[in-house]
Amino acid sequence: MRLFCFLLMACFSLNLTAADPTNPSKIKVVIDAGHGGIDTGAKNNSVLEKQIVADVSSHLKELCTDKNIEIILLRTEDQFISLQDRVKKIEALSPDLVISLHANYSNDRERNGVEVYVAENDFTMKSSYFGTKILESFKRKDFKTSALKSANFFLLKNLKCPAVTVELGFLSNSEDMKYLNSDFGQKFLAKQIASSLD
Repeated sequence: MRLFCFLLMACFSLNLTAADPTNPSKIKVVIDAGHGGIDTGAKNNSVLEKQIVADVSSHLKELCTDKNIEIILLRTEDQFISLQDRVKKIEALSPDLVISLHANYSNDRERNGVEVYVAENDFTMKSSYFGTKILESFKRKDFKTSALKSANFFLLKNLKCPAVTVELGFLSNSEDMKYLNSDFGQKFLAKQIASSLD
């Protein structure tokens, strides 16, 4: 209930606070591609979550052409980074927003669509605002989404800035796999997230 109260308040007047003093309107967004290295994340045969989110991250950086938005990729190689180290690296960058990308898996093969999570902390209001914008960007394209969800994931609850986790779809679902495991689909997913930052 508290999450929805925050969200209601947030929808009225929230903007990212610019971190670059030389350009007051510029914002810094860190894209965290989940997993990496020995941590493959979810998988469907040879299709690995760690590679999908890395590819979507790269596309997101390329597709975000707004000069007032600086996109920083936390992981640019197939390397393992512990959750604790991710928090340290992100904090050192002092971002205005963190988007952590993942892919889902379920024993229920019918489950599909994009899910977005935020933690309940001092940044819930801003996190919820941006999480909702991401969900709305997919809804405009008639892509299945769920309501904004609350979860105390390690990264979300330990970062001292607005942060969201985006589950890009289900590797266990055949329809979602068309997007997750294709260049066209990955660019679509990246484009919708990039458009939500405008």
